[in-house]
Amino acid sequence: MESPAWTPWRLLRLADNLPAGTFAEQLDGGQSFRWNQLADGSWVGVFGQTVAALRASASGVEWRGLVGAVNAAAALSDYLDAEGVQGRLVEALPWRSDLVLRSAIEIYPGLRILRQDPQEALLGFLCSSNKRILQIRAMVAAMAEKMGEPLGGDFRALPDWRTLASADDAILRACALGYRAAYVRGTAKQLQHRPDWAQEFQALSTPDLMTELQSLPGVGPKVAACVALFGFGRLESFPVDTWVVQALGSAYGLQGWKPAQLEQFGRRHFGAAAGLAQQYLFSAARAGRLTTVSVKTEWPSGRRPKPRG
Repeated sequence: MESPAWTPWRLLRLADNLPAGTFAEQLDGGQSFRWNQLADGSWVGVFGQTVAALRASASGVEWRGLVGAVNAAAALSDYLDAEGVQGRLVEALPWRSDLVLRSAIEIYPGLRILRQDPQEALLGFLCSSNKRILQIRAMVAAMAEKMGEPLGGDFRALPDWRTLASADDAILRACALGYRAAYVRGTAKQLQHRPDWAQEFQALSTPDLMTELQSLPGVGPKVAACVALFGFGRLESFPVDTWVVQALGSAYGLQGWKPAQLEQFGRRHFGAAAGLAQQYLFSAARAGRLTTVSVKTEWPSGRRPKPRG
C-alpha cells in the first residue's frame, strides 16, 4: 500500500458551526459513501477527483489534502457549503411551529446536504437497494479499487460510465453488487455516449429531472429523489425511505400513508428546503432520538392532514 503524502492540517472556514456529532453524521449519514473514520477520529474520503482528510478540533473543522493536489480547498469548501447558503434556508423551515423538526435540528445543529458530483450520487444510490450504509460503502469502494483511476496514494476515483459499461461479470461480482450489477451496467450503457449528461439533467426542472432519472435502469422514485437532492442540489426533493416512513408515521400521525403520499406531504409541509428537513428527520430517526408529539399538538386543527391522490 502506497503511503500518501499529506499537507499540514489547516482550519476550514465555515459560515456555520459544525459540532463534532453533526460532523460525523454529515459524512456517514447516508448521503455519501466514500468517507471512512480512522483510529484517531479523523475522516478520510474521496469526492469527485478530490481526496481530503477532515477532523473536528476545538477551533472548528480542520482539513488536509494530498501534496500537489490542485484546487482541493475550493472543492472542499463547495462540498461542505462553507458559505452557509443552506444555513439561511434552514431558517425558512417550519421549525418554529413543528416541534418534531425543531427537536431534530437541535440534535444535529449545522447538518447540511453535501454537494456531490451527480455521477457519484447516482452510482452510490444505484447500490442502495435493500442495503445498509456500510454495505453500500463497501460496494462503492470495491468499484473504485478495481476500476477507478488513481488519484494519489492508495486512493482512486469512481470508474466512469464507459468503464462500467464494458466491465465483465467477474469484476462486477467481485464488487458484491448482486442484482444491482444489471442496474449499474444498464445505466452506464445509457450514459456512456452522453458526456454532457449531468449538465443536460441539471438544466431540467425538478419534475422533469425526476422523470429523466427514472428512465435509467434501477432508478425508482426513491433513488431518483436521492440523486436529485444529493447529486443535483434540488433541496426541494424529499426522498422517502424506511426511516422517513417510520418518522412521519410515528411523529406526524401518518401511519399507513404510501411513500408517494408521504413525499408529497414532505414537499408541501417543509417547502423549498424539504430535503434539508428530510435529512434532519432521517438522522434523528436513525439515531433513535426523534421526538414524537401528538397529532393534536402538532396540527392546530386537531386533525392529521389528508393524503392527496
